[in-house]
Amino acid sequence: MHLPSYLITAQFALKRTYRKLMNNILAPITKLAFVVITIFALGCNSDAILTTVTSDDIYPKENRPINFHENAENAQRGNILTLANRGDPPAGFDPMRTSSIALHHIGGSIFGPGNLVRRCRTNMYLICPDLAKNWRATQDFKEWTFSIRHDVTWHDGTPFTAQDVKFWFDLATGNTNSATAIRAPAYFKGELGRIEKTEVLEFNRVRITLKDRSPHFLGVLANPRLKFAHPTHLMENRIKNGALGLSPLDIGLIGTGPFKFVSYAPGSLIQVRRNNDYWEKDALANRLPYLDGIDFVIMTNPTSMDAAIRTGRIDGGARGEGHYLSVERKKGYDNDSKSNVYYGRMQGGLFRLAFNVLRPGPWQDQRVRTAISLWIDKEASIPSALGGFGYISPILSPSNPFTSSDFQTWPRFNPELKMKNRITAKDLMAQAGYEDGFTMTHLCRGRIAIRCEFLQAQLAGLNINLKLDIVDEGSWNRSRIALDHDSQQGSFFTTPVPEGTESVFGRYSANPDAYAKHEDETIQALYQRMRSTSSHTERVALWRTLERYLILEQVYVVPIAGTIQIVPFRSSVKGLPIPPEDGHTHTDFSTTWLSE
Repeated sequence: MHLPSYLITAQFALKRTYRKLMNNILAPITKLAFVVITIFALGCNSDAILTTVTSDDIYPKENRPINFHENAENAQRGNILTLANRGDPPAGFDPMRTSSIALHHIGGSIFGPGNLVRRCRTNMYLICPDLAKNWRATQDFKEWTFSIRHDVTWHDGTPFTAQDVKFWFDLATGNTNSATAIRAPAYFKGELGRIEKTEVLEFNRVRITLKDRSPHFLGVLANPRLKFAHPTHLMENRIKNGALGLSPLDIGLIGTGPFKFVSYAPGSLIQVRRNNDYWEKDALANRLPYLDGIDFVIMTNPTSMDAAIRTGRIDGGARGEGHYLSVERKKGYDNDSKSNVYYGRMQGGLFRLAFNVLRPGPWQDQRVRTAISLWIDKEASIPSALGGFGYISPILSPSNPFTSSDFQTWPRFNPELKMKNRITAKDLMAQAGYEDGFTMTHLCRGRIAIRCEFLQAQLAGLNINLKLDIVDEGSWNRSRIALDHDSQQGSFFTTPVPEGTESVFGRYSANPDAYAKHEDETIQALYQRMRSTSSHTERVALWRTLERYLILEQVYVVPIAGTIQIVPFRSSVKGLPIPPEDGHTHTDFSTTWLSE
């Protein structure tokens, strides 16, 4: 597509930035993983056998970009792909209510890979058209006009139109209500910016007007969590008539994606089958998808999943924390000559501790939060809490161009300063009047309780009794947006686009899914300035200011370590693009096929 002239410079800058990112992303992460695991092994036992992780181990050939022309030439049509899914999708399968991978691993097949735009399959750091075929922005970046494809239909045969786009934005921003009640906006409302109005124009176009400049609006919309799952013709009247809790599941999971929903047996199986009217074509102009369908087998036990893959009963693993392979579980595949698998590997999200400073307690004191940040042994978390694969970084990935280049010299990220940091932490606790410690509640997601237990053991060194509230997935999804706990970890992945992180680091009143609960207007102002600037240099500087303010100055969040996520697949699974990070990406399976 062609961008207007005033966007060309920005487009080229974006491509240069992300090309550099793609060229550099692998080596630094691999190096960090190697260093961290080696340091821990030496520190624990001088006789220990070092666990080393090489670049070939972390990023194998299977992770390299797919040649989609060759894939189209070789693809075999038919067959049912069978994948594990870590649990039942929460919140009525509603992408506006949850970012859970238990939904989005399945959701891409039903609702499609993106929004009006999407992350490109060949390079997830570039933006490709999706349900919009082209777009234009005014010079002040406050008005964005999208031309909607004419060949897209909902799964019931109804055309997807600009009216559906308007309805989606109205739902997401809280502008669709009944006569007597208000429907809550989407959890990601803050990421979209302050939308003034959405208008349907002639020729199947939609115009979105924002109150503030938003040069990076496309990057926000490309987030794969922002899916169209709310058909106007099936939901608008019912919501206006009072059905405010109406969910996609209530109307039969009608999407626009490459596969149609067929059946759902809670706790057991979700089946989708080919959408013969799907609009997208492959590199040879043949209709996608290649598969006849996908069976998602709900497998809450990762060990059972491993056994099913190794014996050929299913074709691939689930995405999601708790199901990604640990070092020990991966050895089971490597040592099984009959398993015949390859690994999809992605840089995962951060393990962190976030404070609820809206709830009274010692954690409202910045000195206490700083002491905790200095005390926690980040390197030790990788083998003991993250399964052996990991890296250290503040918020975004270590090689993301927005990440502060000197973060490894910061006291809290420099392992050589561990003893000094812990002395300082004790002093700060004494200054704050909490030398004898205190009790702090912690919302703990049951499937990864080992991380909560790691935090509990670490904080005991400061005489802090971390009281764990271990909950199931449903309770966790409800509780993480409430103010009932003193601390939590939040979900584990943040988008690589800085502006898109506001939903998890912004003010609680506008971002209920935020990890830390605060109402800090400085953070809101920094996000607004990032969204408004068209200067890449200024954007990087603003992010780094926010990064320091959030984790060094105010310490609302304590970053601990990031995961390296490993998903096993049978060698017969072909044409599946594996993103270098963010496992929510490329879950439509349009280009995937089975060789046997």
